Amino acid sequence: MKNRVSKVFYLKAEKLGYGKDGFLDEHSNSSETQTGASRNTSEKAAHPVLKRGHTETIERLLAPFRSSMNLSDTDQTAVKFHPGEEGNTSYVTPYETNLVIKGLDLPEGRTFLTDTTVLYPGRRMNAVDYTQLAHEHGFGPPNTPPFLVADGLRGTDEVEVSLPEKWNLPPARLAQLIPAADNMVVISHFKGHLLSSFGGALKNLGMGCASRGGKLFQHSSVKPRIKKSKCIACGVCAQHCPADAILVEDTAHLDKEKCIGCGECLQRCPTSAIGVSWNQEKDVFMKRMSAYAAAVVRSTQVSVYINFIVRVAPDCDCMKDTGAFLVNDIGIVASTDPVAIDTASLHLVNNATPPPSSPVAQQANPGVDKFIAYHPSTKGELVLEYAEHFGIGTRKYELIEV
Repeated sequence: MKNRVSKVFYLKAEKLGYGKDGFLDEHSNSSETQTGASRNTSEKAAHPVLKRGHTETIERLLAPFRSSMNLSDTDQTAVKFHPGEEGNTSYVTPYETNLVIKGLDLPEGRTFLTDTTVLYPGRRMNAVDYTQLAHEHGFGPPNTPPFLVADGLRGTDEVEVSLPEKWNLPPARLAQLIPAADNMVVISHFKGHLLSSFGGALKNLGMGCASRGGKLFQHSSVKPRIKKSKCIACGVCAQHCPADAILVEDTAHLDKEKCIGCGECLQRCPTSAIGVSWNQEKDVFMKRMSAYAAAVVRSTQVSVYINFIVRVAPDCDCMKDTGAFLVNDIGIVASTDPVAIDTASLHLVNNATPPPSSPVAQQANPGVDKFIAYHPSTKGELVLEYAEHFGIGTRKYELIEV
C-alpha cells in the first residue's frame, strides 16, 4: 500500500459554474434542463431541474467510475451523505447530490440516500425527526431518491464487524443498512471539524456509518453520563435499558460494569439528562474513527468517493452555520481511495489563498494548514496516517484535472 499511488480526479469549481455565494449558478453553462433537484432546498417544486451543462461536466469527472461499477439488476446502491443539521446550509445540496447520481447513472428505484443518527439532542437523534429534517432540506421524493436512516428508528440497528486482532479493538458496530447495501457511493462535504481537524470521506465512513453504540465508542469512554441536575427520576431510561444497568432512586444511577454502551438511554431521556463523556483523547478518537472506516470498506463495496470542496466551513455540518468560509470554492474531487481523496482535498485547501473574510485570513497563507489555524489543538494528518496504517488507502496520489 505504501508504494501505491492513487488517482484523484479534480474538477475546478469555476468549470462547473459555482457562484459567489458558494452554490451552483442556476444560469451557468446552459439554459437547457433535465429532470433533477432544485438548488433552493426549501422550494418543493414538482419537477425541479438539472442544467444540462452541469450534468455534462460532472459526467466527465465521473466517467472512469461509471464504467467500472458493474451493478446487477437487483443490486441496491446506498449514497452515503450528510443532509445537514437544522440551521446549517453548507451541506451538499439536493441539486449537487442529484448531479452525482446522474453522473454515475445510478438506477432509479434501486438507489437510496442514507445517513445515521447522532448522540446529541436535536432533530437527528431518531429516524422520524431526522427524515422530516432531511425532507425540509429537500431530500427524498420527489426531489431525490428516498432517504433512509441506516441505523434504524433509535440508532440501535447495528451489525458487528470484526477487526484484526492485532489492532486490539473490539468489533466495529456499524449501522445495519451499510453492510446490507450491495454498493455504496460516498458523497462528502470537505470542511473543518473540532476533533479531527477536517471532515471528508474518512469521517463520513468511520463516524457517519457507525451505529449509536459505535459513535459512543469512538467519541468517549463508551459509557454515557447522567447529569443529576437535569434528571427528574422518571425511570424511562431504566425501562428501556437492555442491560438492566440503570437504577432510579432520587436520580438515575448508571452501573458502568453492566452498561454495554448501546446509547438507548441517550435517545429515551425526555430532559436530555443523559449525555456523552466527550473525554476521549483526540489521537485515540482519530485512531478509532479510522478503524471504523476500515470496517466499512471491509463490509461493503464502495465504488467511488466524491468530495465537494466548496463552502469550506470551519466546522462540521452537524453544527449550525458558523460564519465565513475558510477559503473560496475549490471544486470537486473523485477517487476510489478515501485516504488519497482526503489527502488531496487537504492539500488543495491548504494551498489556497484565504479571502479577506476568512477567519484565518491573517495567519494562514498558501501552504499553511487552514484547519489547524482555526482549531490549533487538532492534527488532521493523524487521521490520514492511521487510515493508511489500517490499509484503507494511500496518502500518495496523482491529481488529474478534468
